[in-house]
Amino acid sequence: MRSDPYTPSNQAPLPLAQRGIVLFFALLALAVMSIAAVALIRSVDTNALVSGNLVYRQSATTTANVVLEGITEYIAKNVVLEVSTTHHPQLGYYANCSQFDTNPDAQICDGKQLTTMTWDDSNSSQVPNQTDGNDEIRNGMDRQGNQIRFVIERMCNFSNAEINAGSAATNASRCMMASSPNNGENCSHNINNMELFKRCVSSSDSPLYRVTLRIAGPKNTVTYMQSFISN
Repeated sequence: MRSDPYTPSNQAPLPLAQRGIVLFFALLALAVMSIAAVALIRSVDTNALVSGNLVYRQSATTTANVVLEGITEYIAKNVVLEVSTTHHPQLGYYANCSQFDTNPDAQICDGKQLTTMTWDDSNSSQVPNQTDGNDEIRNGMDRQGNQIRFVIERMCNFSNAEINAGSAATNASRCMMASSPNNGENCSHNINNMELFKRCVSSSDSPLYRVTLRIAGPKNTVTYMQSFISN
């Protein structure tokens, strides 16, 4: 009997059917790479945002230093003991240091509302116009677009009732005071390259003032700074 060369026993084995396992791992690797790419993009965006905010903060700090000089001069020229016992909200001046406390008459002077209140012409003042080197301030705004307002508080713990009654005269028992010589000389000074140290024989006391600045910059950046000065 003649043998048929194409019988099943003589056929080469057929390849196994594909089950898609390679495609599954390929898709899984693609998904992981996509997630890594998105994370990298978000990381770069976050770093850029943080760097930008640091630049805005540094700009606000530089502006604050210039502004404080102008406000110090403003206090020295315009705030005298005889008229500093009355509130002047439109000028940003308050005769006590508790006006912006949670309870203004609590005499605590924590100033908690300074960062939560709305700063406007009714309770604060724009910084005075000034030019200092490359820093120029006009109408409460510097060249970088920072809008600056300030509040000055005399560091005395009088209540509003006492102030309204005219009973808030500067008193060392109710106010934080700074002493300075009133004889026109410094306690220690330099003459002909020689350091001379001498006691403050005669001195006068003046109240301390707390200056709070609110600097609103680009992209809703808000910075608060405080400093204590005296006249």
